[in-house]
Amino acid sequence: MKITNRAERLGRWIEANPIVILTAALLFTLASIHYAQTITMETETETFVDPDSRLYVEFAHLYNDRFGTQSIVVLVEGDSVTSPASLKAMERLTRQMETVEDVLGTVSIAELVMEVEASETGVRRVPESQGRIDEILAGLEGTNPEVISAILPGRSHTIISIDLPSFIPQERIDAVLPVARAAVKMAEFPAGADTIVTGEVALGDEIEREMNTSMGTLLLISGLLMVVALLLVFRHVNLPLLPLPIVFLGIIWTFGTMGFLQVPLTMVSMAAFPILIGLGIDYAIQFQNRIEEEFKKGGSISTAAIDTVTHTAPAVLIALIITGAGFFSLFSSSVPMVRDFGLLCLIGIIMCYLSSVFVGVTIIQQMERGRNDRDHRTGASRKEKASPIGPLVVKAVELVISRWRAILTAATVFAVVGLYADTQVPIETDMNEFIPQDLPPLSQFRHLHDIFGGEDQLNIIVQGDVVDPESLRWMDEFGDYVVESREKVYGARSLATVIKGYNGGVIPQERSEVVAVLDQIPEAVKFQYVDGHDTAQIILEIGDAFNNLGQVGIERLGEEVDRDLIWFGPPSGVSVTQTGEMAVMNTVIGALTTGRIRMTLLGLVLIFIILMLIYRDLVKAVLPVLPMFIVIGWMGGVMYISGMKYNPMTATLGALILGVGSEYAILTMERFYEEKEKTENVMEALFKATGSIGAAIIASGLTTVFGFSALIASPFPMTSSFGTITVLSVIFALFATFTVFPVLLIRLEYWRRTQREMMAKASSFLIMPFRRLKD
Repeated sequence: MKITNRAERLGRWIEANPIVILTAALLFTLASIHYAQTITMETETETFVDPDSRLYVEFAHLYNDRFGTQSIVVLVEGDSVTSPASLKAMERLTRQMETVEDVLGTVSIAELVMEVEASETGVRRVPESQGRIDEILAGLEGTNPEVISAILPGRSHTIISIDLPSFIPQERIDAVLPVARAAVKMAEFPAGADTIVTGEVALGDEIEREMNTSMGTLLLISGLLMVVALLLVFRHVNLPLLPLPIVFLGIIWTFGTMGFLQVPLTMVSMAAFPILIGLGIDYAIQFQNRIEEEFKKGGSISTAAIDTVTHTAPAVLIALIITGAGFFSLFSSSVPMVRDFGLLCLIGIIMCYLSSVFVGVTIIQQMERGRNDRDHRTGASRKEKASPIGPLVVKAVELVISRWRAILTAATVFAVVGLYADTQVPIETDMNEFIPQDLPPLSQFRHLHDIFGGEDQLNIIVQGDVVDPESLRWMDEFGDYVVESREKVYGARSLATVIKGYNGGVIPQERSEVVAVLDQIPEAVKFQYVDGHDTAQIILEIGDAFNNLGQVGIERLGEEVDRDLIWFGPPSGVSVTQTGEMAVMNTVIGALTTGRIRMTLLGLVLIFIILMLIYRDLVKAVLPVLPMFIVIGWMGGVMYISGMKYNPMTATLGALILGVGSEYAILTMERFYEEKEKTENVMEALFKATGSIGAAIIASGLTTVFGFSALIASPFPMTSSFGTITVLSVIFALFATFTVFPVLLIRLEYWRRTQREMMAKASSFLIMPFRRLKD
């Protein structure tokens, strides 16, 4: 009653203050446009790993700040990649790039050839004779086979690696890319030596550009599809397209709030906006549908607006809270971009609710009032429109109620089987599968991968006196031991490997000799293996691990290496830590594997607790949860049968189903109990409720489906598959709302009535002896 009284006071205030509301909305919109321009886009490690975690600290400060690099790779291929003209072009390219800010160094076959030439002739140059070049390369293949095979696997392909530190801002890394492309052109490679600028930086730059482009495209497609949906199923009201600008106003406010709160945009959260359009438009539809319904009963539009806010605002608010609880469960994820997705969805549904209850109701009220005034002056009569959807929904509900045993049995069996099948759904572990497969930089990156093989690696950071000969011998022996004992480790490189390569294949006996050799090694060669004299790196090469081993295999291999580090421990005073990009991504994938189940269960518990606090009624608390639990089972079965995989976005599926589906159930339940207060016949109340609200729920459900369908058009496979799954989820949620939910509602109401009758009989039985004694 208190909630109803407060909602009525709110309705009267909204009805009396249209100018204040519209002025405030305009100012908030202008502020939102300003702050929206401050939104940043993140694709870096911080979106995968919590910056406060030990994993991130070790990765960022032990590995990334000291050894982490991103590379612009120039692939040179053809018949003359080792010709004097090609090597001279490489030398011109590397000399220019080494003067560019933030470039750590370059690695190329030309640099290695010139170093040998300088050591033997005293002149650092590219030899003019092809025979001399072949002689030097043959010698290098004998003394430094690992280095040579890494950049010259054959005589028709080689790479030039332009290395940049990973810890500098992404915009500075991106700024080097056009300089590198220009330098490749200016280097003038000869005919027979074709060049392709590829690598991590080139691929990342194209991904970010595609993300920016696809965002606007998705919003446009989503809007157009919703226009179609509204014209199809919301024609029974005046201004059927009004919910669309109302929800887009909420989206603008969401952008502004994101910028104000400094919530970043990630590969996952960019898909939230079509989702928010689908969810937010439901609020606008519910308010507009109810105000039309109240107005048709007679009376003024002002009374209709007040009654709408009085009855609909609390029901939609409860639905919003429950939807928010589903998204709040995402905060339990250890993956920051999943938490950002949840926060963005929370902000978005709040903004869309505010735009609907204040701006939407105000605009409808003012436009209908103006229309009534015109009709009164011209003598025109208002034409009533009736939706054919309501009667069809009632017939469907009558049918399922008559076959309630079969409905519940089938729904439960499919849900249980689906929940088991969901545990067998695999996880997508190849991050390249998350991006558009037709991107030219991705094709070039895979071409590079096909030629030079997989480059996955495990990274071990060694801390202590790493230039001590004992430490170097341990690095060398440990690398040999792991390669020999672990068949999935194909090679080991370390500071010891480099020292041996520049010291005739042996490690010096004295520390001073090690330092002398180290001083002679070019920075471009040694920076990846040593930082000062107290930190070094061992690189274990594991090839194309994600494809060959899978997430479970990589995790097991990492655990085996950790055990090897304990058994084959370093010298006294030296510590070791396994970290690197593979450790980070392996942890993220593991979190997505286990975290999605925890998030779903947390969402279910939160929704149940909130409903108990709101209603203080077990039946009302259980009713919206059960159908969505069933839908989650259905979707697990669909994903297994269709061969879909979980990724960072589809891992949020359970929370999304809880958020979207429970809203339909709550709105139907609220209307049922509102009608039940007018009659003792529960079936009559059910048919009246579903007939009245059915059209609005179908309209909002289809607009949500159409909005989510825009995600299917995304060039990002991760987003596209998420769109497919969410469309199916909403369809299942709608289906459950008008099949499983009515059956549960009636059966639980009958159960409640039976319990009351039994309690009444028990009370009467207990009281009867006392009455007899009194008589």
